[in-house]
Amino acid sequence: MRSSQLFLSVAFAAATLAAPSFALADDESGVLDSRHRKYESPQNFALEFRFAPYSPRIDEAPELNASKPYSTTFGPLKRLEIAIEFDWQAFRIPHVGTIGPGVSVGYTSMGDKARIKNCPPLPQGQKDCQSGEDTSLEIYPMYGVLVFRADALQRDLHIPLVPYVKGGLGLAFWRASNSLGTSSADNVSGKGHTVGAQLAVGLALHLNDFDGAAARNLDNSVGINHTYAFFELMSAQLTGLGQSHALFVGTNTWVAGLAFEM
Repeated sequence: MRSSQLFLSVAFAAATLAAPSFALADDESGVLDSRHRKYESPQNFALEFRFAPYSPRIDEAPELNASKPYSTTFGPLKRLEIAIEFDWQAFRIPHVGTIGPGVSVGYTSMGDKARIKNCPPLPQGQKDCQSGEDTSLEIYPMYGVLVFRADALQRDLHIPLVPYVKGGLGLAFWRASNSLGTSSADNVSGKGHTVGAQLAVGLALHLNDFDGAAARNLDNSVGINHTYAFFELMSAQLTGLGQSHALFVGTNTWVAGLAFEM
């Protein structure tokens, strides 16, 4: 009887000591990783932080008769737009991707010295006719779009790329100012809004694949399922749908940034 009790005690101790080793081997083999993927937090939304060079197409308005007030005042350099976009991934198409509405708001501005109207002949070597007065233009681009993200490559084939497209309507509020406040010309205030179409196509790089442990910790701590770096071609056709004499404040540009799915 004593020998059988001794045998059971030794077997129980051996099993207890071996358990951590089996768990470690289980984790190293990827079984625990796949188990985590099965029970990852729900994914319903996407958040993007966006950065883009911005040059409004003001000079392309046909009523300007080939004059170029924007480039004359602010020059050819593009300015930086910063923006944020929030998407609701309302529907998932199995083995294809997600689709749902998205909204965005951004900001960009440009400033320089005002040019003198009906400028007299300039001295030799002087390239423009600047006054001492500051002038600026602020633009707040916004849009509402339908977003389709084809994440089947990443989910089903483990290729860390997610192509996507966006389409909808854009709106921008703008304000031209000088040293005295909002500008005006011929009793027309230098502020307003412009509407138009919004289109984009892009490609996102899935960053989770480069550090799975950090991705799991991020999901467990704050509920972020996936992190992406993305590059996008965007066209904001803000030419004034249904508006007369609208200021063309849209642009064609590229966008780069970070996106988080939650």
